[in-house]
Amino acid sequence: MTIPFHIRPMYATDFHCGFREVLSALSPVTLPDEEAMEIFRSRLRFGVATFVAVAGERIIGTASLLLETKFIHNGGRVGHVEDVAVDPNYQGQGIGQALIHHLIEVCRRERCYKLILDCNPQLVPWYSKLGFREWCHAMRLDLEVPAHGPPESPPHQP
Repeated sequence: MTIPFHIRPMYATDFHCGFREVLSALSPVTLPDEEAMEIFRSRLRFGVATFVAVAGERIIGTASLLLETKFIHNGGRVGHVEDVAVDPNYQGQGIGQALIHHLIEVCRRERCYKLILDCNPQLVPWYSKLGFREWCHAMRLDLEVPAHGPPESPPHQP
């Protein structure tokens, strides 16, 4: 049975409606409320849009979108998908698919020329069904980060 849900932008109150628990499907989320709120505000300032799938009053899925204006492609825009997660109890009901379709529509409205994401190899078939194709290779460098919170502003440029 498919549960009825809708997709909307994330609100600060969503931290108390299951957001962190859903995101924990990707990686543990142990931030205290104050830190989570500061990160939420910082992400909004930097243009990271987070969307949630809501059933009743409960968050059952999430996905984030960063829009980047390029110097190349005549200032064209690229959408970057991040942190797509669905509550394990609701997986297989089309929630992740609906979140991705929502991000695609936002990118179309924002006149993006492409939408990109990184994913684990086991998710390639799922994203392929949604129209994505493998392209290039993702690379990763893990950095040691000091124990203090996120930066308040973009890095200083000389």
